Amino acid sequence: MKIILKKIDDKFFNILSLIYYTLIDFKLFLTFYLNSFKTIKPSVNTPFIYKNEIDTLKLDGVVRIRNFFDLNIINKLEQDFNNLKKNYENLSKAKIDANISKKILDKQTFEKGEKYYKNLLTNIQIQDPLVKSPLLLQIALNQNFIDIAKMYFNTNNVFITGANYRRSYSNQLPANDTQLYHRDRNSFKILKFFIYLNDVDENSGPFQYILYSHKNWPIFSNRKYRWDDHYIESKFAPESIFSGTSSVGDVIIADTTGFHKGKKLNKKFRTMITLNYSTFAENGGNKVKIKNFEKYPFEITNEQKEILKYASIEC
Repeated sequence: MKIILKKIDDKFFNILSLIYYTLIDFKLFLTFYLNSFKTIKPSVNTPFIYKNEIDTLKLDGVVRIRNFFDLNIINKLEQDFNNLKKNYENLSKAKIDANISKKILDKQTFEKGEKYYKNLLTNIQIQDPLVKSPLLLQIALNQNFIDIAKMYFNTNNVFITGANYRRSYSNQLPANDTQLYHRDRNSFKILKFFIYLNDVDENSGPFQYILYSHKNWPIFSNRKYRWDDHYIESKFAPESIFSGTSSVGDVIIADTTGFHKGKKLNKKFRTMITLNYSTFAENGGNKVKIKNFEKYPFEITNEQKEILKYASIEC
């Protein structure tokens, strides 16, 4: 049903889409508030140093924290990504966006090298990143991330619900997919942490967010899943657009039930980690059980294993 709706979204005022996405919003709303009766008030490490950031996040829907990570950690994550992407078997299926006969990046095309295939698609990403990258799993379990999520959702019941390890490319292809504005419908409230592994300016694909849209969006925006810039600019003031340019080591956090996108790149590439946190399993998420915890090169506590029980393969 969802695939069919997306195919006709661009051509019609789709009343079916309007009904479908509105019903999803209502379902997520009910699930969120039914779960809220089982919530436990947040208990976090003290002192909690991100109160101002939480206040900004609740008001604006997005916040940028400068110098969150040491550069050595970011360099290790980038090296980890580069090592994983060398093996075709480590990649999720990548859709070919260029006008050629192939629809999916196959091994033969992959083996022609990144300089070749980067012109054919929007991005590549690592499959099952929390499984394939112990370092990424350790970052996802960062106590400050978990505490920020607890304070934002005002509950101790917080889970890691997804991860994405992705490289996006500059090329001549039109903006598509996550490069168009959309609202996530994985959960009624979902918090995403964005970690760039290279410096990102306006030309290299910053994360962009419409301020306050996590609380207020046009009702008829539900008739489509993705929107171009023209629609968004007609509904929101120019000063409402937050553009997440950042230096290596910064972290951007957003409630992605508000309108957002990754700006199309005009140069080079952008390598980025996205980590999802919510209060229950994401709607329609494919689950992967992380097994053999004892094989990871660091201790994973029982509490952390519980936080990982809804982790999804990709998002």
